[in-house]
Amino acid sequence: MANPLLKVKRGVRSVRKKISKPLVRLAAAGLAWVYRGYMSIVWYTSRVESYGMARAVNAVKRHRNVVFALWHDNVVLAPRCYRVLRPTTLASRSDIGEVITAILEMQRYHVFRGGSSRGKSRRIPVLHQLTNHIKQRQEVLLALAVDGSTGPARVLKPGIIALSFDTGAPIFATHIACKPAIKLPSWDRTRVPLPFGRIVMILEGPIICDSNQIDADEFRRLREQVQLLLDDTAHRAEHCLKTRQMPAPNPALELDPSYGDRDLRIGRSILNPDEPPPNPRLVTEN
Repeated sequence: MANPLLKVKRGVRSVRKKISKPLVRLAAAGLAWVYRGYMSIVWYTSRVESYGMARAVNAVKRHRNVVFALWHDNVVLAPRCYRVLRPTTLASRSDIGEVITAILEMQRYHVFRGGSSRGKSRRIPVLHQLTNHIKQRQEVLLALAVDGSTGPARVLKPGIIALSFDTGAPIFATHIACKPAIKLPSWDRTRVPLPFGRIVMILEGPIICDSNQIDADEFRRLREQVQLLLDDTAHRAEHCLKTRQMPAPNPALELDPSYGDRDLRIGRSILNPDEPPPNPRLVTEN
């Protein structure tokens, strides 16, 4: 005879699951509107400066596929800053992933849902999906937090190197510095910008994984280059925010000068008025 208490526990668990999913979706939708409203206030009351967009646009014209890599502490600012580009990105299947997806989709991102941050085997299929998506569309701007969802902070995960090698998409690093801001007590010290401030955005690169056959030494070299690029981009953005002077990129970086100058754009539109959207799929959608 079945234990009545066990039956009750199973029933409660079943009801809880049925109720929790709609509640999470409702909360996610509400938080997406809160994010949109708050970040609109921040965006339209702040001085916005962007550096390097011209090089990224030229890279898209040349390669069509481009990966924007960033540290996880940019996750509050990045969705609003790059919404005009409508990038593709990745979110987990967890409840917090549901919230992140709602926010990103309201900012006009294309979101792939992957496994939770635990369990490497659950993340591998979504990386294959991303790779296939890039190869098939040939017009993808992919934005990824490359130190993962649990850290350690600002330590590059290797997946982006394999993704770039498999698709031929060059890697750009981006970092967004802001003041005034609140730093959350999270593992990555995520920054929440406050209104009436200053926002400095940098796009730097590209690093291209274009070897015909990548071995362990080349993989290690590319990973070191991308780590250096991300660290240097973050350093330059924070330095510019403090001193209003933009340092030159680290000379140890192997950056191709043929992608053009590192232009400065001041204003809330990171694209010039006569500049078409760098993501080709936007031409047919608008």
